[in-house]
Amino acid sequence: MKFALVNGERKEAEPSLKGECIVCGSSTLARCGKVRIHHWAHKASPRCDLWWEPETEWHRAWKNQFPSDWQEFVHQAGNGEKHIADVKTKADWVLEFQHSFIKPEERKSREDFYKKMMWVVDADRCPQYKSRFLKALIDDGFTNRQHPEITAIASKLELLRTWVTSSSHVIFDLGEDALWWLRPESDEYWSYLVSIPRSMFIEFHLRADSLGLDTFVENYSQALSDRGSFPSLTDYYHFRG
Repeated sequence: MKFALVNGERKEAEPSLKGECIVCGSSTLARCGKVRIHHWAHKASPRCDLWWEPETEWHRAWKNQFPSDWQEFVHQAGNGEKHIADVKTKADWVLEFQHSFIKPEERKSREDFYKKMMWVVDADRCPQYKSRFLKALIDDGFTNRQHPEITAIASKLELLRTWVTSSSHVIFDLGEDALWWLRPESDEYWSYLVSIPRSMFIEFHLRADSLGLDTFVENYSQALSDRGSFPSLTDYYHFRG
């Protein structure tokens, strides 16, 4: 964890500091070694949030794009279940930054729990993911005149097969300026992708109270809040199976 409570205040880990877990209140110790990034760890008890995973520099860099009070937000459901969201924006969007492999069952559990959320997936963690993804876009991608901002490719890549069944929005981060948004119309046969500048994605969430997703793709996209309102692309892609 990046934050723990020290004398009732959220603090980042520093050498010799002791704190309390922001979820369960148990004792935590600051781990400030030279290998892993500085973080808090439970002193004796196991992790209280089984969804939590060791952070990488990639995680921390994404979190730091947003205000500290949005980071590691403790989200509690009506039944008392609690989990730590990587980021929760002032428009109530939960952003989960996923570096490692996640089982489909856990992914679905998180989506059901948070509901209004987006995944940002580290597609650069495996060189093959990135190279195959970019090659497919260049060699196999299709566009059409009505929606030239959208590229369609067959959902046969492992990266796409893993995420195309998600019920939430998915953004692929390939370590470049351009992020790739997996459109909600995507299915097991075809993936519809839109390139979005990293800075625009961040700015959207920093100002989500006043800007809609049409900021990403002018005159086409609609607000993220109503996933079911996106127009179908079936009529436009005649090659679709």
